[in-house]
Amino acid sequence: MRGRVLLVAVAVVAAGCGTSTNRVVHADGRIGPFRLDRTTEAEVRAKLGKPDGVIPEMDPAQTAPHGGRTIVYVCGKNCYTEYSFNNDTKALSDFWTQSSKWTTERGSRPGMGAKKASATEEKKIDPGCSGDTIFIRDDRRHTYVLITDKGKVNAITYLGPHSTYYDGLC
Repeated sequence: MRGRVLLVAVAVVAAGCGTSTNRVVHADGRIGPFRLDRTTEAEVRAKLGKPDGVIPEMDPAQTAPHGGRTIVYVCGKNCYTEYSFNNDTKALSDFWTQSSKWTTERGSRPGMGAKKASATEEKKIDPGCSGDTIFIRDDRRHTYVLITDKGKVNAITYLGPHSTYYDGLC
């Protein structure tokens, strides 16, 4: 019996780890197994389980005049991963994480030195309102950045075409 319990525990832990390619934020809007403007909250919950918290109403942005909501998963002490959903599209609109388990396509991650991430991404560090930023993608419909603080990457943020966060980074 004890062996079965151990085997089940190992299987559960292995299932939760995922592969490194499963936790990559892509410039085209893929967030691990999810996709901006396509994945629903139910699909995220089915894959990740019950969130640790919910922010029921986001302030409306021009791209989301009726607002949205965010589900929050705790990834450690003072570490959160958030998935936001636009009330109109009912789809994933934004992603934000402080988890070092998430990376960019080139391998930058929270916790990495900002200068190293800048070199890895081949992008410069720009001043920002939430901390210095390394823009990976920034066009009319997508804002994908690494936010830095005290010389380290603090978070990966991706605001999609129907962002519920706000209208841009500042």
